[in-house]
Amino acid sequence: MTFKAVCFDMDGVLVNTMKDHVKAWNYAFGEQGHIISEDYFYELEGMPGMQTILHVNNRHLLKLSDTEQEEIYHNKRSHFIQYSTYAFYDETVDAIRALKEAGIPIALATGSRKEFVQEVLEKMRVSFDAVITGDDVEKGKPSPEPYEKVFKQFSYSAEEWIVVENAPLGIQAADDSGAYVLALLTTLPEEKLFRADEILKDHGRLKEYLLRKLMG
Repeated sequence: MTFKAVCFDMDGVLVNTMKDHVKAWNYAFGEQGHIISEDYFYELEGMPGMQTILHVNNRHLLKLSDTEQEEIYHNKRSHFIQYSTYAFYDETVDAIRALKEAGIPIALATGSRKEFVQEVLEKMRVSFDAVITGDDVEKGKPSPEPYEKVFKQFSYSAEEWIVVENAPLGIQAADDSGAYVLALLTTLPEEKLFRADEILKDHGRLKEYLLRKLMG
């Protein structure tokens, strides 16, 4: 297969935000008297906020009212906004810049809200050819919709895309979209990422790997 373009996830791939997201979720659910394992939230990465709350509610039989769900959602967002101290993964930024300079189309597909995505991209100062956020889809990851919406903006088939992910739900979404999935070990161990086509154990080789895959 000849690859033509690359789509990146954001949290856990472009920016190191997951610890802050997990702390915010723990705070928000804790305010309602519910203690949820940190590992559980790491595995739900990529799922939009309200969808995450519904998933946790059903999985843990919390019986949250609509009002309690809304409170969790707003408390999580407020905590994250106030305390997040995220940094970029330099290895990913270097790879994105190299692809851009080589004229290879790049895109971003994330479950994060548009306002946060815009903040991240303003700081990064590299423009993507397409961006899909959690506000742009009806069904977030693990649905393939975010990636399918990206692919529709280009003339390439799904099989001509490499998707860079780091979490099970994002990998599932990308795999179901028909793309080739490359997983990074930024937040979870290998055994959690088994649906990826390939796992890159050395993040520092990301630029080299992608350029070789797309340019030979």
